[in-house]
Amino acid sequence: MLDGENGTRAGEATTVQLTRMEGILNLVAERISNLSTRVDGHDRDLLDVNKTIAIILSTTQRLTEQADARDAKAVALAAALKEAEEQRRTKTETAWSPYTKLFAVVAIAATLWGIFSPMFVR
Repeated sequence: MLDGENGTRAGEATTVQLTRMEGILNLVAERISNLSTRVDGHDRDLLDVNKTIAIILSTTQRLTEQADARDAKAVALAAALKEAEEQRRTKTETAWSPYTKLFAVVAIAATLWGIFSPMFVR
């Protein structure tokens, strides 16, 4: 690097290098700015996702409670139906069927005939 032209070239080379570095730094700054904007957008998206998850959890909890209530209601209804069926069966078993009634009437008539027939035969 001599004084004359070489010295000027060295100065120009430094200026060119500084200009290139400035361009690269500007590019890096622009990319960082774009990245910051994108990250800010992701923050908003994450907040929206968190809100959606909270809504889903709330809905799931509500549906679970409704399902539990429905199941409890179904169990209570089944128990009531079973009790009603047992009462119907008990009533049916203790009620007199037509044949039982006929037999009772015939038995009472035979008994009365046995008691009162000697009175009329004399």
